[in-house]
Amino acid sequence: MTQSPQNSPADPKATLLLIDDRPENLRLLSRMLARKGYETRSVTTGKMGLVVAEADPPDLILLDISMPEMDGFEVCQHLKANSSTAGIPVIFISALDDVMDKVKAFSSGGVDYISKPFQFAEVLARIENQLKLKRLQAQLEAQNAQLQREIGERIRAEEALREKEQYLRLILDNIPQQVFWKDTNLVFLGCNQNWANAAQLSSPDEVVGKTDYDLFDDPEIAEQFREQDRQIIESDTPQLHVVATKQKLGPGGQRVWLDINKLPIHNDRGEAIGILGVLDDITQRKLADEALKAEKQKSEHLLLNILPRAIVDRLKQLEGPIADRFDNATVLFADIVGFTALASQTSPVELVNLLNQIFSIFDRLAEKHGLEKIKTIGDAYMVAGGLPVPRPDHAEAIANMALDMLEAISNFQLDLHTPVQIQIRAGINSGPVVAGVIGIKKFIYDLWGDAVNVASRMESTGVPGRIQVTSDTYDRLKDRFIFEERGIVSVKGKGEMTTYWLVGRC
Repeated sequence: MTQSPQNSPADPKATLLLIDDRPENLRLLSRMLARKGYETRSVTTGKMGLVVAEADPPDLILLDISMPEMDGFEVCQHLKANSSTAGIPVIFISALDDVMDKVKAFSSGGVDYISKPFQFAEVLARIENQLKLKRLQAQLEAQNAQLQREIGERIRAEEALREKEQYLRLILDNIPQQVFWKDTNLVFLGCNQNWANAAQLSSPDEVVGKTDYDLFDDPEIAEQFREQDRQIIESDTPQLHVVATKQKLGPGGQRVWLDINKLPIHNDRGEAIGILGVLDDITQRKLADEALKAEKQKSEHLLLNILPRAIVDRLKQLEGPIADRFDNATVLFADIVGFTALASQTSPVELVNLLNQIFSIFDRLAEKHGLEKIKTIGDAYMVAGGLPVPRPDHAEAIANMALDMLEAISNFQLDLHTPVQIQIRAGINSGPVVAGVIGIKKFIYDLWGDAVNVASRMESTGVPGRIQVTSDTYDRLKDRFIFEERGIVSVKGKGEMTTYWLVGRC
């Protein structure tokens, strides 16, 4: 039997299950409770009450004790044993007023006990009190469940954050760079393992809370670093790729080179809240660069011993074959007289040493007069003036060198202390030539042209101890040097030519 409320309130009240073997009691209670807005369902047996309670659990049960087949105590015990009905509050209503009956009622799971005959106001108050307690308990359970969910979510968030932190730490500790970060007070908040190792700390945690004053023995050095960091934060401007040596020497007292980058750290509002430092140890790169530079200088020095600087500079620019015409140049050939006979009387090592001494003298003279040594061929020495950088006094410089060569050979002969007579035969000519470097291996700066061939003929048709020049050269130098006319000389490929002996300076 179901009794609906007669005047339903805006917020419907609870549903009550009434269990009593006396129908008149059920009708009375149902009518009175319906007037107060409660919906009631009534059954006359305990077994029926269990079925109804499990099928559609009510908010509260009013249960009589004295009933046939199954009394109220047994019904309550069954209700509490069933998980679907265990949470329903049970109020016993009985004519039994013995203390032990009340104890048994509470022991079986009841929440309250009303003795018959009852006052309805008391019944109503106790019902409302238990329903209120149930609502509070439901709210508490809901809040507790919500709290448990929030705790679980927070635990999961913290675990995810720890995993991210561990992952970030793993990344930081496995990159080759040294990384640190500070707050706006320039207090260290952390670093990676490489930075800790470089700072000679046992772990990254050891730097937390420290300042540069704690890490450097010299407070002035510490203040310099702090001032740099302070300016970066205040100006909100990063400092990138500053190469400097580390204050502390590395293992074995070696200097350590660092590529230093410092950047302001910003919050979500764009405000600078600290500084991040990323240091890259570039010592090996620096040493490699210095070694490469040294090797480059060595190679360049070697190249400059083979080619003129101007030609070397052009070869560095990956030019193709180099060939330049010089309309005004002077060429000198010098040959050691009697070299073949000398070679037959001297061991190869001694002969090479002798040539080295003589040609080294000539090299120093070429450098002194600003002339370009072209090459040596056997015992012949070739030098030119006016190239690869043109100069107006090329003939004069060559003449001065030729006279110095005669004098140098004379002095060398005196210092040699040997009966072997060493003399040179020299020839000079002036005119247009082509100079350049050709081929792809064993580069040599060489000269071509008729003026070169004639200079060679001047040497080969000359006499020991003298310098033969052409009329072209004589015309350029006759006012500044002393000459003797030799006369007509037959020159291969040129026919008869008038030549002159260069004797000295005016």
